[in-house]
Formats: sequence, structure tokens, C-alpha cells
Amino acid sequence: MTRLVAGIEKRILKFRVLMQLFNVVLKKTRSPIKSFMLIKQIKEKYKSTLGQKLMNKVVKVDGRYFWRLSAPGFPSDASARLHENEIARFFPSDQKRGLHTIVFAVTKKCTLNCEHCFEWDNLAKEDTLRTSDLINIVRKFQDYGTTQFMFTGGEPVIRTDDLCELLHNVEHNSDFWIFTSGLGLTLERTHKLKKVGLTGVLVSIDHYIEKEHNKFRGSDKIFQAAVQAVGNANKAGLVSALSLCAHKDIATKEHIEAYMNFAKELQVSFVQILDPRETGRYKGKDVELSSEQIEILEDIYIKYNSLKEYRDYPIVNYLGYHQRRTGCFGGGDRFFYIDTDGDAHLCPYCRGKIGSAIVLSAEELISKMQSGKCHAFENAEGVK
Repeated sequence: MTRLVAGIEKRILKFRVLMQLFNVVLKKTRSPIKSFMLIKQIKEKYKSTLGQKLMNKVVKVDGRYFWRLSAPGFPSDASARLHENEIARFFPSDQKRGLHTIVFAVTKKCTLNCEHCFEWDNLAKEDTLRTSDLINIVRKFQDYGTTQFMFTGGEPVIRTDDLCELLHNVEHNSDFWIFTSGLGLTLERTHKLKKVGLTGVLVSIDHYIEKEHNKFRGSDKIFQAAVQAVGNANKAGLVSALSLCAHKDIATKEHIEAYMNFAKELQVSFVQILDPRETGRYKGKDVELSSEQIEILEDIYIKYNSLKEYRDYPIVNYLGYHQRRTGCFGGGDRFFYIDTDGDAHLCPYCRGKIGSAIVLSAEELISKMQSGKCHAFENAEGVK
């Protein structure tokens, strides 16, 4: 069951999180004073990057606390590891900094006909990654310090049995998510995935109006399937989130506010807003949002995460906000993308094979990626 955290419970939580962070810093600095100063610097950097205070809005699901989609739940080994990774960035001698997230496409199979699909050129082909490949790649990047894996596709639910085998055979010092259309995500499957260690489910719903979402996804049944998938995730004790491709037709104040009301009714913990990008099936099309539409999305992001009148709404995750200010965190900085052949890319939208995640070591792959930049945000100031 999802619930927003407030009052004394939230204050105690903040203290616990800051104590975990302080202990990690103290191991590095060996000085309480330097540790307090560094934590203050971290908090200021967080606010300047994300536009809000640390843990401004928190949800509790199945005994753990969550405040960002890109951060694992607290308490957990993954949460402690994330703090270690971030603190290492303040010490130039630390070469191994780990990763926040790997977005991992595990299948080419999908029955939908989505307007914006970034894997469009690879769909409906034969899968090349065996279950053993999936397991070996995850293990490799867990050893490197990755705190979160998001399995996508195609439609990853098609490989539910394989994902269950994967989750059964890897360490549980990372969080694991499925990024899905919702099709086929039955209550039985959500319970099965939860039992072997799945953390949460990101369900793509690109309009709060049924016929509009169905049109966008090329199916007259997908809206109801997606809504049912959210309900099944909630019943199974998984963290639930909606993912919205904020295409031109929906990126208005009225539509986004209506969408947030819809998300609140579904009792999800997060809403992720993604800017449309000219890649995959959108390549060569005029999909870029206007400056006015971007301003609307950024205003929604700040208001719904900060103002009291929106405290009962889901937490909004909007990557575009910090990407325009600090650059993309992809390219092996804090995350990257592995495609359905096991090849690494800077991110799901900046395509170009860097090397094989099956063949290369984690260190080799990260080293090869760090010379690249996300083209859409290469002029951002950059905060490391």
C-alpha cells in the first residue's frame, strides 16, 4: 500500500537518511566538521540540480521510503551504495563511482504500434539475449556498483519467467523495475515478480482520456490494460508509477493537471514526464516542444512536488528539468542504455553502439562511453 509520509515520521526519516550519508562521508574525511560541510554542499547541489529540497516529498511502499525514481528505496543496501557512489564524486582519487541506473531492453517483442517507439527498428525480430546473458550482464554491473536496473523492451512482461529467473539468480543489493505498457501484467505475474525481488513498475500511459491513449499506442484495449496493471502492482505491494511522453497534444496546463488528477486516482507513487525526442519512430518528425510548453511542464514539476495544496498527489519526476540545467546524466555518468542485443548506448535516445555489455568489462565500457555527450543537452552547464 502506497502512502505519503509527513509529520514526525518524515522528520525521523530525514534524520536516518542524513545519518547514513554522514557515516559514509565520515569514512572518507575522517573529520566530523568536514563531513558536515560536505553534506551541506551536497544538499545545496541537490536543490540547484533538481529544483527542490532533499526529500521534499516522500512515499512509503511495503516498508521502504522513496522520493526519487532514480534513487533506490530506503533503507536498503542499494540506498547505502548510492550514497557511497555520490560521495566518491567529491574525491578525485576515487576512480570507481558506480552507476545510478541501467535501462536494459530485454526483448524485441511487442504487440503494440506506439507512435513514439524508440526501439521501432528492432521490434518483432528474434531475441538474441538468453536468460543467462541477462543474468551475467546484471551481475557484472552490480559488481561495478549499480543501484538500480530498469527492464524495458519491447514489452518486458513477455519475458516474465526469464525475469523471475534473473531476479532469483542475482544479488539483491540493487532495486529492479519493469517499464511496461501494462499489457499482460496480471495480478498473478505481479505477485510472482514481487516474490523474487521486483521493486516497482513503470506503466506507460500517455493520455488520461482512454481513446487518446489507445490511439497513441495503436490498440483499442491498451488503456484498460494499463490501468489494470497499475492496480495489480499496487495490490502486490510494488511501487507503481506512470510514465508520460509529453507530446505536443498533451503538453498544456489543462491536460497535464487533468493527468495528475487521473494519476492521483490511480494511487501511483510517481509520475514520470518525458520530453518527446526525435529518435526511433519519431525520427525526422517535428516533435520538439515549444518553450512555452517546456515552461508549463517545469512549473508542474515544481508545484506538485513543493506546494502544500499538491501534497496528496504523486511525486513528479521530470528529467528534462535538470537535463536543461546540468546536462544529461547518461553516457556512463550515472546511467546508460543496453539494447536488445546487449550493446551499450549513451541513453535510450542517443543511439550509437559503444560496445558489447556481454563482452566488455564494466570499466572498459564506461571508459568508452565517457567521451560522448547527449546531443540534446550538450550546451547545459553540467554538474558532476
